[in-house]
Amino acid sequence: MDTTIEVTGTNGDRLVYDGASVAKFRHNGLQESVRNPVSTYREIRVTHRPGKRGRPDSYEVLLAMAAFISLTVDESQKARLDALVAALERSSA
Repeated sequence: MDTTIEVTGTNGDRLVYDGASVAKFRHNGLQESVRNPVSTYREIRVTHRPGKRGRPDSYEVLLAMAAFISLTVDESQKARLDALVAALERSSA
């Protein structure tokens, strides 16, 4: 029933949620750097950063699980980010 949610950061790093775990991939998504079971989810904080000098708005994401995971995403990834937040919140309910 759970679907995969993939959020791509401004530097090419990715967060991938598959219903059972959340993984962060570095180097344009080629190397998995960390994977945490959803059961270790504690909190996710999303901070809006307004764009400056012609740059688009961005969002700083801090995900607290067994390890802390951070990612910066731009406005184009906001819908996917919202879906990830909702999925994680449902998993902890």
